[in-house]
Amino acid sequence: MSEKTAIIFCVGRELLEGHVLDRNAHYMAAHLTNAGVRVRTIQVLDDVEDEIVAAVRGALALKPAYILMSGGMGPGVHDLTRSATAKAAELPLVPSDAARSFVANSYRRWHAKGIVEDAELSGERVKLTMVPKGSTCWENFSGTAPALCFEKNGTKVFLLPGQPEELRQLFNEHVRRGIEAESGSHYRESIHIDFAGGDESVMPRILGDLGRRHPKVQARSRSLSGERGNGIRITVSVEGGDRNTLSEALQAAAADVRARLGLEVSPRRGQGSEFDG
Repeated sequence: MSEKTAIIFCVGRELLEGHVLDRNAHYMAAHLTNAGVRVRTIQVLDDVEDEIVAAVRGALALKPAYILMSGGMGPGVHDLTRSATAKAAELPLVPSDAARSFVANSYRRWHAKGIVEDAELSGERVKLTMVPKGSTCWENFSGTAPALCFEKNGTKVFLLPGQPEELRQLFNEHVRRGIEAESGSHYRESIHIDFAGGDESVMPRILGDLGRRHPKVQARSRSLSGERGNGIRITVSVEGGDRNTLSEALQAAAADVRARLGLEVSPRRGQGSEFDG
């Protein structure tokens, strides 16, 4: 597996109460995995400063390559991600000219559309112009809060808005591109093999020595259920730097698994099955 790891936090009481479905962690984790980054944990945090501080401090102590935070970036009283993360990283919150310019642009756009009554950068809006010292700011063209990035002891910390449309735009434009560039020529490919049998307890016997037989390959199984009935999906994956060698190893391992299951069907590639690099 890749040595680069990431920790994802999603902040918001509405997530914990079930009022809002978290789509951000799923989205970011999928793209991080395809970039060759191993996601170590995903956690939902309450809008409580002490809890956010403790969680981020704990994450920084693990020294992942990346920490990604979504939500809690707005001007409201419960939007604490910016200040709590700065406190956890022992960085002061300082005014940012770039953030101020971006926020002013956002409110001018919203005023022109009739979303807000005025475009004045005052009151709680000023909160959006404060950033952990040393942060890079990225303009949010869909909302108001800029996305932020700073580094602490070798870990890059990304602070992103919680609205999925805003997060995806900023993540794709800035976060993902940077991470993929740092990953270099790192490829990942997977093949899904669906098996009609419903007894997952046989999988350790079938997959137990696959790593020994195919050292470059990882395999996992999970139960399936739905309109097509019950079954088991086996996902065989490889990742690394040599595309051709990895592809050959993956095909050989998938053929081995299909033979053990008595299947003659071709492998089915799922989401994220193509090389990403």
